Amino acid sequence: MANRTIKEAISVKGTNPQYLVEKIIRTRIYDSKYWKEECFALTAELMVDKAMELRYIGGIFGGNVKPTPFLSLTLKMLQIQPEKDIVVEFIKNEDFKYVRALGAFYMRLVGTSVEIYKYLEPLFNDYRKIRFQNKEGNFELLYMDDFIDSLLREERFCDVILPRLQKRQMLEEANEVEPRVSALEEDLDEEDSESEEEEGERKGDSLSPPPASSRSKQDSDRERERSRRNRDKERERERSRDRRDRHRDRSRSREKRNRSRERDRDRSRERERGRRQRSRSVERSRDYRRDQDRDRRERKDREKDREPERERSKRGGDRDKHSKKKESKKSSSSVAAIDPEIAEANALRAKLGLAPLRP
Repeated sequence: MANRTIKEAISVKGTNPQYLVEKIIRTRIYDSKYWKEECFALTAELMVDKAMELRYIGGIFGGNVKPTPFLSLTLKMLQIQPEKDIVVEFIKNEDFKYVRALGAFYMRLVGTSVEIYKYLEPLFNDYRKIRFQNKEGNFELLYMDDFIDSLLREERFCDVILPRLQKRQMLEEANEVEPRVSALEEDLDEEDSESEEEEGERKGDSLSPPPASSRSKQDSDRERERSRRNRDKERERERSRDRRDRHRDRSRSREKRNRSRERDRDRSRERERGRRQRSRSVERSRDYRRDQDRDRRERKDREKDREPERERSKRGGDRDKHSKKKESKKSSSSVAAIDPEIAEANALRAKLGLAPLRP
């Protein structure tokens, strides 16, 4: 319940704002100690205090995928979806650089292309140092303008896939944004004007204004020089973009090859595991049959051992019967051999319940 997006939240890029962070990373954030202790029941007003406590930026780190507080606060902002004015104040804050970095990262995730160029490009003039924690857990030195450049150019930053951004040239052609004026160009123009003034003072022309024709010639020369610099910069940017694209394509092809190798290894391991399991089952069935055969043989041997004992017991019973018959015959013959008078007396005594007489 505590991890659900608020009911009043507006869908971003056609989906739940929290779904901009991948599920596995989102689950790790929900299970982290910082989320449970520091981000529970956090509102947009209290978010400022937590952002001021940040000391570095980063995504996930370590072998067990631990999220940084910067990424946890970003997910919390996606969950509660603060107002645009609060996010703009985060970006305009010059006292706390990590508050500005948090606002810029959130604006890059949920803002439109026009808003992103409008609020993030002025931060190119911020050259302060910030700390960045990489995936190994080590800290690296980064500059704010490099951070903004990565947000505008990279497809993935801080282990979050950044939404697709329209090219600035297309927006300029549609008159949705104004052409960007670099601070370097202004400095170069100031240097050119100062050098021209110095030359004029040397020649003594500072008191008398130059004629209109010379001024127009100087302006045209300045425009040509400025256009030449712009072309050179555009070419350099195109080259750097091409280098990045080639590097990205190489890395993607390398990743695809690594994935295919991993899949082949996993398949071979599964086949080997299946073969081992089948061989184990065959061995178990053989052992089971072998045990059953052994039990049958032992039962038969025991039955064979019992048969002679039965035969002996039967023979012993027959002998006892035969000896009893012989004894009865002997007793009857002995009684017949006794005197008939004694026999009659014994019969009478037997009727009376007395003991018989001995011969």
